[in-house]
Amino acid sequence: MKKLFSVLLLLGLMLFTLPGVTSAAGQADKPRVAVMYINNAKTTYDNEIDQKVLSNLVQAINPQKYVYVEGTPYLEKLKKMGIVDLTTAERADVVEVFEGEDIDYAVMLEINPFTRKEKVTFFTYGIDVTAVVPFRVIDLVNNKYLYNGRFDEKASDSTPFGSIGNKSVAMKALKKINEQVNAVLGSRLPTTRPLQQRSK
Repeated sequence: MKKLFSVLLLLGLMLFTLPGVTSAAGQADKPRVAVMYINNAKTTYDNEIDQKVLSNLVQAINPQKYVYVEGTPYLEKLKKMGIVDLTTAERADVVEVFEGEDIDYAVMLEINPFTRKEKVTFFTYGIDVTAVVPFRVIDLVNNKYLYNGRFDEKASDSTPFGSIGNKSVAMKALKKINEQVNAVLGSRLPTTRPLQQRSK
């Protein structure tokens, strides 16, 4: 299902960047950005998590400025190297799987399992859900990090009656994650193709 959603997103990008909107020469000038995404949340609503995160990435990596490249083939290359967890991939490993490819930057995002904490008082029942998302942006041409960190966002909800589902609170936390992703990409992802640094 996740792959189908990714294909649909890419089809939308292709339609958005048909001739008449941008020229072939214009496309060649745009940075090519590969998005490598893994969802390890293991929830009953993983498809909705994928939709929320991937839709945001497609918007953040604006087709007016970038060429969005689906990163699944490169994730498969990492798996063949024995790396199934993006957080364990060294920068050199990532650069290696893109060797010979016309890709400028790699964006790597992994959803970890959510942590849930109940809050019960005499009058209310509530839960806190924390999302932890490692996030990296790599300049593949010059083999350097543009961003290397993780986002920890907590969302809460409470009610005087009944119970609260994890999903609604988790989605609130993911909304905050998306805002962090957008802020990083807006400030750290160059809108030009990188120049190869000269050897010293």
